[in-house]
Amino acid sequence: MIFSHVIMRFFAASAALMACACGQILPNNAATDLAPVGVWSLPIEQTPGRARAKARLELGQAYFEQGQASIAMQEIALAQAADPQWIAVHNLKALVLESLGHSELARNSFEEALRWAQRNQSLGSEVADLQHNWGLWLCAHGFSEQAVLQFNRAMLQPGYALRDKTQLAMARCPSMAKG
Repeated sequence: MIFSHVIMRFFAASAALMACACGQILPNNAATDLAPVGVWSLPIEQTPGRARAKARLELGQAYFEQGQASIAMQEIALAQAADPQWIAVHNLKALVLESLGHSELARNSFEEALRWAQRNQSLGSEVADLQHNWGLWLCAHGFSEQAVLQFNRAMLQPGYALRDKTQLAMARCPSMAKG
């Protein structure tokens, strides 16, 4: 599947996201403005399953950044087995699936993460990151109105540090749809 220029930038820019691993806002430039957010810098609950999942998720993230999406998916599967309810796993899984051209599977992963998030409303910035990335997916697939709703929800989450990035994505949403 051939991605539009915006979608290719969306996933290629995920490597630049590592520069904000401590929650710093990325510089305003076209390569990073539309990058997915937050998957990379989540705090960890100190449970054995979450610790294993975090280690696998970090490996998956590293492989994804290196363009090795298939290996990233293997690590994500192991992370999901260790902690199937962690929305960060579903969030990264959706991003990788989309980069592989599996849009419907990516959608399913985002929706699964949203179902888990509804069960734990205290996740704050983790949910905001998910809502931002889901909003980007919705924009890319021509669902601008639903995307704006997700962006607004993300910006209302407590502790969300990337509100400016989400506002920018919301403003650019109508022009992001695949052609």
